[in-house]
Amino acid sequence: MLSKRSLPALAIMVCLLLWAVGVQMRAALSWGHDSWQLSELLINYAGGFVRRGLIGALLGLVAGVTGIQANHLAIGTGLVSYGLLVGWFLRRSTRMFPAVLILSCIALGFPAYQDSIIRKDCLGLLLLLGCLNADDSRLARPLKGVTINLIAGLSILSHEAFAFYALPALVLFTRGGQQPLTGIGLLRRCLLVLPAAGCFALASCYHGTPEVARAVNASWIPLWRAIDPGISHPEIPAASIQALGWTSGQGLSLGLNLLTSGFYQPLAWAALFAVSFALVVLFTGRDADARDPDVVDARIRIAAILLAQFLFIAPLFLLGYDYGRWLFFWVAGSMMLHTAGRRAPRWLESRVARLFVKARLNELCARVPAKDWYLLLFGVPVCWNLYSFIFASPVVRHLRIIWSWL
Repeated sequence: MLSKRSLPALAIMVCLLLWAVGVQMRAALSWGHDSWQLSELLINYAGGFVRRGLIGALLGLVAGVTGIQANHLAIGTGLVSYGLLVGWFLRRSTRMFPAVLILSCIALGFPAYQDSIIRKDCLGLLLLLGCLNADDSRLARPLKGVTINLIAGLSILSHEAFAFYALPALVLFTRGGQQPLTGIGLLRRCLLVLPAAGCFALASCYHGTPEVARAVNASWIPLWRAIDPGISHPEIPAASIQALGWTSGQGLSLGLNLLTSGFYQPLAWAALFAVSFALVVLFTGRDADARDPDVVDARIRIAAILLAQFLFIAPLFLLGYDYGRWLFFWVAGSMMLHTAGRRAPRWLESRVARLFVKARLNELCARVPAKDWYLLLFGVPVCWNLYSFIFASPVVRHLRIIWSWL
């Protein structure tokens, strides 16, 4: 139940979020050749099979049939995916997760405030939701397996990150009330998603080459010129399309360079993830009775899910340096799994429960006020300097915009 004291902060958060979405959609109309967001959605199979090419191939097909510019289709795809995801969370998750947390920078606010609605992130989470719904359905087991693998395979062929934030959870997490997985049960779950794992192997094998990147880029040169008639050198791949030509060693070196470039950046990002973890646990059940056993259990469950999901996405920190996106997958995916009634492995839950008792964390959560302004002033940066951390929060971000108008 939403308390009256939460209404002012929630109203501010909604206004800031709508403002950020509107600004991003207006800017996205001019994104083209050099845009990491748009070009990620337009990777296709013009140079042969390659990772992340499915959505771009479909957008190109629809654009050819309808005559609608592919960038407009991409913007529409991103906006619809984001709207559906926000709608589902607000409809299903507010019993345990306050709306202000759902709309904050560490959850559904991130794509809006950091210009990443026009990417595949929200679509990937929607496809995870599709897998969860298929798993909960009354379909016969063979048909259920086909449906889950079809959805998971489509997501992996769109962006292989799905294999880290979703596939392990589909195998290892159980539904509420379901018995913990035994050895045979675990093997059965692994075999269930074997086709999806095969899609991940294909995406890893056909990682991309400079030749493929040039072919993909060449297929969109008319679009680049339609978006920006004055563009120079549209024939040279840029942004996400250019990244297809990176070797695995290059991608790995980027992540390692960030982690080894001094103590500040790794420490800052570790602190950001730790604070995000604490805020999610603190705000879980904030609007319910803190002594309610369901609230206590919910905090333990979300903490265990967050810990497990962090281990699953950990390889992404070496394979890429989009740490803000990994945080979004981590938090939003964990909240989705909790809302969908999934539980982390019982041995992990039991250890988390013992830690809560030993450290008296539930009493601490009851004593520490979960103030809405924490989330209004807490932001997730895109860059990795102190300035970016300070100005990434919703309120400060928009105050800076207003100041620039004066």
